[in-house]
Amino acid sequence: MIARLGTVALVAAIAGCAIAGPASIRGGRLAYNEAIIATNDQQMLAMIVRMRYGESTGLLAVSSITASMAIQASVGGQVGIGSSSSYEGNLVPLSVGASYEENPTISYAPVQGEEYIRQVLSPLPIDLTVLVLGARRGDPHALTFLVQGINGIRNPALLAGSVGADPRFARVAELVAGMGGDDEVQWTTDKSGHVLVLRCGGENLPPRARELFDILGIAPPEPTAGIITLPVVLGIGRPREPAIHLDTRSLWELFQIAASSVDVPQADIESRTAPPLPPQGPAGQSIRIRRAKKAPDSAVTAVRRGDWWYYIEGTDAESKVTFRILENLMSVRMADSVGKQAAPVLTIPASR
Repeated sequence: MIARLGTVALVAAIAGCAIAGPASIRGGRLAYNEAIIATNDQQMLAMIVRMRYGESTGLLAVSSITASMAIQASVGGQVGIGSSSSYEGNLVPLSVGASYEENPTISYAPVQGEEYIRQVLSPLPIDLTVLVLGARRGDPHALTFLVQGINGIRNPALLAGSVGADPRFARVAELVAGMGGDDEVQWTTDKSGHVLVLRCGGENLPPRARELFDILGIAPPEPTAGIITLPVVLGIGRPREPAIHLDTRSLWELFQIAASSVDVPQADIESRTAPPLPPQGPAGQSIRIRRAKKAPDSAVTAVRRGDWWYYIEGTDAESKVTFRILENLMSVRMADSVGKQAAPVLTIPASR
């Protein structure tokens, strides 16, 4: 009888494995993914806030997550010995039990070293810049945030000393974004390289396109089948031939722009706990990092420093987009640096 019950328990455990596996994926995959997304947001926001206070920063990348499952089954019974009057009604003739346990092991890789410094301090490569601008077509803030110069027209991050915002850059961003709404402008890549495509809709150049060429200081080429294609390259100053020269910012500069938008208390600035900064350029207007005494319920992400919570408001669409662009660029640069560095990997078993 006990042998039969043991067989039943074994079959139940095997069936439990078949059920628990898919159930673990359905529940565990989303939980792990949500945890990684939330902690990535918090880690990046904390880095921005620490940079505003002039403090050291560091990053840990999740390099791997390994989860093992264990299912145990048990069967038991109680048998009385001696007079039945001493145990009758107090015995459990059959007990069957099962337990499920998931043991994750998480590996972290510190993001550091020479390759990381190169990735952070180097200007954004033209391919990444064109990809982001193409994805954010119709958004003038993407160009203003990522690019510090176009065909010699400067777009400073901070307005220090005599350096001021050049209204021509804002107009270029507005023109490109405005024409993008009608699918007349596209940042893309073809067999010749990275290009800006203008669809004129005919042989005549639209007035907005003429204004764009005039500000950029290049002669408009003749449309071919209603299309003008301009090469897009990294460069400083005005090109000799019709082309777009982009002077891109580094990832470090983008973080500095985000840090300059942190709403620190005036007392921290006066005490020099947070260094005073020059006024922001137009790029800093695309992201706002607010503060509150209590953890805000409407925040996309929030971190605490001292007596204040710093956060990005859930209803601030512009700040959320800029934060996401910054995080995506950071993830690409981190992946490149983590894959090439020989830094130690911290592995933590997270089981009970």
